[in-house]
Amino acid sequence: MQAEHLVGRDAELELAMEILRQEGTGAVLLVADPGIGKTALAAEIASRLSGEMVVLRVHGSPALSAVPYGVLAPYLLDLPVEQATSPLAILREFWSQFEKRRGGEGARLLLIVDDAHELDEGSTQILAELVTAGWARLVATSRPRPGLPAALLQLWYDGLAERLELHPLDKETVTELAEKTLGGAVMSSAAEVLHSMSQGNPLLLHCLLEDAKADGNLVRRNGIWFLTRAISGSGESLADVVRNRVLRTSETEREAMYVIALAEPVPAAVLDAQVGRDTVRALIDNRLVVSSNGPGGPLKMWHPLYSEALRQIVSPARSLQIRQRMVQQLPAEPSTPEALLRMVGWALDCGADVDDERLLQAAFLAARTLQYPLALAAAARVRSEALLPRARAVMALISYYDGDYRGAVRLLEEGSGFLDVDGSGPVGASLLWAAARTAAGDAPAEIVTDAWAAAKTLMRERESSDPVLREVEGHARALELAALASEGHYEELREGLDRFAEELATDGPDAAMNRIFLRAMQCELLTVEGQAVEALEAGREALLLLDEYPHELLYLGDFVLLRYALAALESGDWEAAEAALDRYAAASARGLIYFGGDVETLKGLSLLRQGRLEKATELLTPAVEALHARDPLQLRSLGVALAFYAAAKAGNAPLARRLENEQAAVATGGAYVEALAELFRLAGRELLAKGTGLQKLAGLPTSDPLHQLPGIQLQNLVLRAELGDVRALESMGGTAGLMAGNWATGWQSLAEAQLRGEGQGLVNAGNLLAASGMPGPAALAFDKAAVTFDAEGKRPEARQAAVLRDVSEASLGDAVVHDAQTEADRAVPLTRREQDIVALAVSGLTDRQIAEKLMVSVRTVEGHLYRSYAKLGIRRREDLGAAVRH
Repeated sequence: MQAEHLVGRDAELELAMEILRQEGTGAVLLVADPGIGKTALAAEIASRLSGEMVVLRVHGSPALSAVPYGVLAPYLLDLPVEQATSPLAILREFWSQFEKRRGGEGARLLLIVDDAHELDEGSTQILAELVTAGWARLVATSRPRPGLPAALLQLWYDGLAERLELHPLDKETVTELAEKTLGGAVMSSAAEVLHSMSQGNPLLLHCLLEDAKADGNLVRRNGIWFLTRAISGSGESLADVVRNRVLRTSETEREAMYVIALAEPVPAAVLDAQVGRDTVRALIDNRLVVSSNGPGGPLKMWHPLYSEALRQIVSPARSLQIRQRMVQQLPAEPSTPEALLRMVGWALDCGADVDDERLLQAAFLAARTLQYPLALAAAARVRSEALLPRARAVMALISYYDGDYRGAVRLLEEGSGFLDVDGSGPVGASLLWAAARTAAGDAPAEIVTDAWAAAKTLMRERESSDPVLREVEGHARALELAALASEGHYEELREGLDRFAEELATDGPDAAMNRIFLRAMQCELLTVEGQAVEALEAGREALLLLDEYPHELLYLGDFVLLRYALAALESGDWEAAEAALDRYAAASARGLIYFGGDVETLKGLSLLRQGRLEKATELLTPAVEALHARDPLQLRSLGVALAFYAAAKAGNAPLARRLENEQAAVATGGAYVEALAELFRLAGRELLAKGTGLQKLAGLPTSDPLHQLPGIQLQNLVLRAELGDVRALESMGGTAGLMAGNWATGWQSLAEAQLRGEGQGLVNAGNLLAASGMPGPAALAFDKAAVTFDAEGKRPEARQAAVLRDVSEASLGDAVVHDAQTEADRAVPLTRREQDIVALAVSGLTDRQIAEKLMVSVRTVEGHLYRSYAKLGIRRREDLGAAVRH
């Protein structure tokens, strides 16, 4: 990694600099796995100290590890041949070279030794003696295995060196490194994928970034970098890194690595018999191969990306040859789902035969774990007529996630049809068919008509006693109910769900799907009716049923999770919503490539309801860009509306105007989602231009029955209240009183307290909101309480309310939310550090730029700024300049 992209090593860097500058002897031993950044850190140390010390570099090498003093040869050019084996002569000549470079300035010697584990014994002893005698400072890098040479370890034992172990980067640091490398913001879900796939390894992260850019997976739109499809380990940058490591090994070791990469995990006994125990031990010692379950357990490559790269390096012919040799020695039945996928993937790569049952099993498993290329390849190889409907359903699912909605419909309508629900039929495919047609812009009524037509055709082809007929009819009725919800006919939906529950079969292949569908639809209905707690319970039951049938169902997981997450947000159970959305990354980070925009849209809605405006904006603006590429949950309208509203509320008018023009041409998210989107669009317009949205917001419940439903009306009232509409406060108690959940209860308390205008009532409301995880509204309540107490001359109570306000603001992690109308005395002086940070912010620097300039963390900068906002009595960064001048 380039030194200018060194991130996440501030603590180690400062400690190393301190050790090397101290009087007496000093050495720093950097230990880490390959690619973690030990060489980059050593280079940064050398760069920082090059003005104080003379830097000499030594590079360990496998080729020279058996050559005495071989790595010191560049500094021994004037040494007579007859003295080439004399340690004293070598030490003297080395020191002579240093003196020439020092030029009489009296500078110290700093030795930078890379790959110290590859040093020969003689060179190591010379370097250690230089440190022990106090003639040189030393920075040495090494892998954990085989580890540092004995002479350097002795320095550590003797207290002459500090051993620093470098660990993989966390997600936040990976994001920072990716943004520095790419020169722009990286979408949060993309950073999650990059962190997961690189496992925090900077070198591998760099390879992923280069390869993803080269093949068009990583794209930039409106300044935001995001992923458009799954990242693989087949790029050239990664292949070069892997080749360089593999070429340093023996032919036998390379053969062993090919076997492991192609067939992992491989039983240790099998590999021992193939290449010998010494070869396996050497690979483990060199951190190329690891045991997955402790010593003696199955073997796999050190990093999953190494496996992918090696599989690309091995030719199909060579791969087939290895498979033919190994197939009899490997277990007939793979021990884990991962092993099954690897065996099927290996067979497909080299053209070996796989039976249809196993292909379909692998296709479903790969689809469930979001390994879509493998799922598509396995499903496409199925030839059995009986299994083709399920194989086509897998391919249709992937087409749908890729945005090819018409292609998904064609696949599902091919052959027997999407409503064929016999024992081998694609359970859940009918909902996928309807979702694909909706996403393509077809009207719900047209979809239902076509579903019944298909059902009647299937019924005519079967005997009246065939139990499948009931299942076909059940599928068509389910689509009819889904269409009612999509069009916002919730009263009819309630009646239809009651009938559906009465007719629900208790057994048969479709019973589970029907139960899951019923509870998911009840979840949506209860959410819009304002009974969010009951809705959440219905959604939870559906999720539990899903977990009982993980291998048989398609698309239903997304259908249920969306409704469950919306119910959790309506109830104010932010943790439940977060846990539900995290399921998209639980099986594989690849899920965030497809669902990242949708997931961050819902997380953005959660943050807005908690009052965390800046954090919401950080998620929503990139989410809009990702939704242009992938929108499987059909939340683009809502995502754009939320981002537009957040930008307008933050005072970013140019961004807000751009987002206002990005509304989707066709609204496909269903009545509830599109109603929420309309509310936020109107509120955003009012923020941009007073008088353009508030009146329309107030008139929606009288003009559209859908907007009279409590689950939609409360959001309307909250937005109007935040815009200063007192009439909304007067109506909020009645609407919220009919509802359940922390979100409704908290806003009801705040509205009633604001109308009464009592300081203690506002404090009580603030406490309730804070306990419900809504620090933004809580801070607003405490702020109003402080002003009310202050106006009444109750100074102690005012101060206490102000303290509670500050506590809520501190928990926000973003801009404070003081009421713009308040005039409480906040004439508290800024500290010296706050003054410095405010001055840099006013000059136009970002938080990250300020952190780098002052050598502090971004979080420290944010904390100082938020406290400064409170002291200056402002709400946002844009007001800093005027507040400072005043």
